[in-house]
Amino acid sequence: MKFVLNNSNIINGFRNGEEVACRQLYALYYRPLCYFAQKLVHNKEEAEDIVVNTFLKLLNKKNDFDNLPDIKSFLYQAVRNTCFDFLRKSKYRDKANKEIEYLSEAYEFFGEEEMITANVLQIIYAEVENLPGQCKQIFKSIFIEGKSTSVVASEMGISTQTVLNQKTKALQKLRLILYKEGLYSIALFIYCLSCITCNHIS
Repeated sequence: MKFVLNNSNIINGFRNGEEVACRQLYALYYRPLCYFAQKLVHNKEEAEDIVVNTFLKLLNKKNDFDNLPDIKSFLYQAVRNTCFDFLRKSKYRDKANKEIEYLSEAYEFFGEEEMITANVLQIIYAEVENLPGQCKQIFKSIFIEGKSTSVVASEMGISTQTVLNQKTKALQKLRLILYKEGLYSIALFIYCLSCITCNHIS
């Protein structure tokens, strides 16, 4: 199913507690939020717990939201607040004293850079879900699961050249999306990956 931001069907389904809609929201925001939280608290397990608990809070407030931007804003704000509280209460407070003092004085900027990166990841993950079946499977296997081209080819029973072609196709699509979003530096990075893909089979 294609992910479409501001899709009223997703919102209506979520407000009605429909599992499919809840899974769509989870798939759209979970990984970027985990990245965001981990960059702030520097603890993978704690970051994942924070994100899961934030989704639970969202479910309890599902009738308060009418659109995806409001949901996204709530999720990032809630995760940021919880990360801030975690750092403040952490047993490593002494080691992080200077950081906490700074965050207290400039709280509105807390996690701003990490949030930008998380938003880029969200765009990428959403667009990956829109790729054709085989293309999507190959992209996830290589760039998310970290498998090599030859391993993916063996597992899927196809040639390495087919894997290479599908990988290139996925990168080209993502590059175009990022250009449209105005994320030129990330799009350039994706372009470089495409060039490497065209010349190497790992």
